[in-house]
Amino acid sequence: MFEDQALDTLGFPDLTSAVLRGVRWLKGNAENLTGARDFAVTISAIVAAERNHHSQLVQRLISSLVRLQAENGSWSDELWDTAWAAKALHDVGYSPESDQMRAAYGFIASTRDPRTGTWYEEPFETMLVLDLLARTAPAMLSLLAPPGLTWLRTLQGVDGCIVGIRYTGMAASVFHLAEKIGLSVDRTLITNAIKHIRNVIREQPIWTAAAWSNYYPLKALLDCDNRSGDTDILKAVRWFIDSQDSDGKWMQVSKVHDTAMAVLSLSGLLSVPLIDVSEPRIGVLSVFKENGTIRVSFHEPGTGAITPAERLKISDQVREDLSRNQQLVVSTMRHGRAAQPVIPRASEYSADIDFELEKNGRYAYGHLLPARIQSVLQNSTADHLRLEIDERLIDLPWELIHDGGEFLCLRYGLGRLLMSDQEFLPVRRRPRSAIDTRVLVVADPTNDLPAARLEGRRVASLLRDRCKLRVDEFTTSGMTKKDFLLSLRTYDLIHFAGHASHDPRSPDESCLVFADGEIPAFEIARFLATRSPAMVFLNACWSAEELRDPDLYSPMMRGLGRTFLYAGVTAFIGYLVPVPDESATQFAITVYEGVVQGQSIGESLRRARVHCRNTKEQGDLTWCSAVLYGDPSARAIEVSPDARHS
Repeated sequence: MFEDQALDTLGFPDLTSAVLRGVRWLKGNAENLTGARDFAVTISAIVAAERNHHSQLVQRLISSLVRLQAENGSWSDELWDTAWAAKALHDVGYSPESDQMRAAYGFIASTRDPRTGTWYEEPFETMLVLDLLARTAPAMLSLLAPPGLTWLRTLQGVDGCIVGIRYTGMAASVFHLAEKIGLSVDRTLITNAIKHIRNVIREQPIWTAAAWSNYYPLKALLDCDNRSGDTDILKAVRWFIDSQDSDGKWMQVSKVHDTAMAVLSLSGLLSVPLIDVSEPRIGVLSVFKENGTIRVSFHEPGTGAITPAERLKISDQVREDLSRNQQLVVSTMRHGRAAQPVIPRASEYSADIDFELEKNGRYAYGHLLPARIQSVLQNSTADHLRLEIDERLIDLPWELIHDGGEFLCLRYGLGRLLMSDQEFLPVRRRPRSAIDTRVLVVADPTNDLPAARLEGRRVASLLRDRCKLRVDEFTTSGMTKKDFLLSLRTYDLIHFAGHASHDPRSPDESCLVFADGEIPAFEIARFLATRSPAMVFLNACWSAEELRDPDLYSPMMRGLGRTFLYAGVTAFIGYLVPVPDESATQFAITVYEGVVQGQSIGESLRRARVHCRNTKEQGDLTWCSAVLYGDPSARAIEVSPDARHS
């Protein structure tokens, strides 16, 4: 990016539009990808544009790419495919120590010619590998690079060209990166290569006829000699924009590669990340209890009126076993929102907690989803999963079902909709515009949760500054029990960050805790009889928990979550177990960052789960503790395009 201004403010207002159309073409073509290189360049391009590797599509594509890795660590037994695939894994957060990256490095090291220090004595493959190592494994570059760099230096002509313009750009970037990590390099190669790149584009409209090839000299200018208002860069960018097809792709040699490399070229010049809010593709998984069996069906987005369904029977013992998934989470997260963070002893945790969760999830997958439904789900194009479940089955670990590749709550933007035979009048709501939306933020009402206090300020600021919502913020003991109850009908979105209690014998006596006392669930219901908020996020321990065996209590005995749902709240987020204070705060902020971008509630929650899991401390399972009741494809508020990118 330029030092003074980004390129999209320097005479190219159509730059963002070009990148957006390119990204949408790549996303639209994602279902047709087959080769490792296609997957890899598509992933890297989308991540470069959106600067967010948590999107559902990227996570799905990276899973497909990982499955294509061979036992020898390569992709397709080719350095080209392997280098790009390893770069894509790096772009989405895989560490150099991960099994996949280690295996890729092993293949790369095994194919290096020990005599010349090059790869196949080919400049293109050699520079692809060196560029990858410079960006992902500097220590390995220091070990393997010197002979290859020396050899590449011998290929430069008196005019600065190295074989061709594409190779010249690659060499300039590789030498620049090597120098940045402390290797001794010949700077004259960089200087002469950049001079050659500039001379060529000044003499002709563009370097080559293909977008994927022009990526390399443009990248070299941006890496090595980027200047504000650089006319050579401006000329190259103009060519990329003008050569884009009307449907968003670039097509000179290969649709996928030309488009992905063009998006990669242009994305670093955007002043802010691209935010592409796609329409959700919704799959519906319905589970109903009848006559001692469970009926399971799945409706694939875009299919006809016939929905496949099967019945299965679950023994009492299996049902008890399935409930242990949540108990595993409870036993691990022994501390909830507290004034001082509790540092548990390492011995309190199972070293294999993630493995145990996955094992329990696969056990649930086998017992709760019939084989036919499993097959349909595996091949589904859905990115949101609406889970319509019988109210008598809410105690089962639906979010933590694991299909062998991923947990459902991480694969999809997932939300529960309850099927109930209790009397209930559904409320229809549309997202309200920012100017009409009122938000209540109540944070740390007991004045003993510093992280919750910070959370309240950050959530309020995010919603107020980014979306211009009308936000009323109350921290510490600024709101009493009476104030809260009387405020419930006034607001469209309520965020509560504080303490909650759960009564396992009488869920309707579960409470929100304020400085002047507790508010039980049965009292909350009375103040929502005529109007309720559209969305409620109770960022508190146990806030979504009910009784473990719904068959043993009256359906009128509702916990906090179901109290809000039966009052007409269309989206409720809470936790099934205690959650650590600081982790709960970061989780909530990440959810709202998605909301203010215009992402669906389900996708915002899914991204927060992925972010939390990737950054979690030992024993922190906040990511799998949250539950959404409501349509996951719904949006909390209407967000203008300008607000998304602010």
